[in-house]
Amino acid sequence: MMETSQIILIAFILSLVLYNYSGLYVSRKYDAKIPFWSTILKGHDPTFYLVYGSYLALVIGAALAIITERFQLPLTIAGFGVILVSIIINLLARQELARNWSPLAGTSVEQSLIKSGIYAHIRHPIYTSGILLSLGLALVTSSLGGLALFILAVIAFVVRINAEEKALLAKFGVEYQEYAQNTGALLPKLH
Repeated sequence: MMETSQIILIAFILSLVLYNYSGLYVSRKYDAKIPFWSTILKGHDPTFYLVYGSYLALVIGAALAIITERFQLPLTIAGFGVILVSIIINLLARQELARNWSPLAGTSVEQSLIKSGIYAHIRHPIYTSGILLSLGLALVTSSLGGLALFILAVIAFVVRINAEEKALLAKFGVEYQEYAQNTGALLPKLH
């Protein structure tokens, strides 16, 4: 019979695979132009390092908490629930973005402004899913260190959102400005 920590470790690995690879699968299905890691790393997008650095730190922290059995089961279960919600939001957003998705902040020449599906309610649902994933991972760690890393992740996402908002406003002008006035950045606006 498997021990609780082994079950938690398997659930942890499966949740990371589901979040990362199901999103990539959907993006590839719609022919998104996903750059190779070498291109991403050579790029001049400091927000990439902030977001993915905090994500990596949370993954390592959660893995260590599970392996050393320093997790609190109720918090860890809640964390997996939050991660599941983040996976669903990520998939909905990736499907709606289709070929417009990119791991880098900014816009591309052929990019169009998506305002349908989940984007009719939230301007940055992929970042919402990333913040929820970070919260879920922090809950899995069941520690103050995990909480600190979650706060760092939120700051990283805010910096990235600000950079992307500027690029979207520059590309789409008044259309984006009106969209932003009517749509919440990370959560739906209450009208």
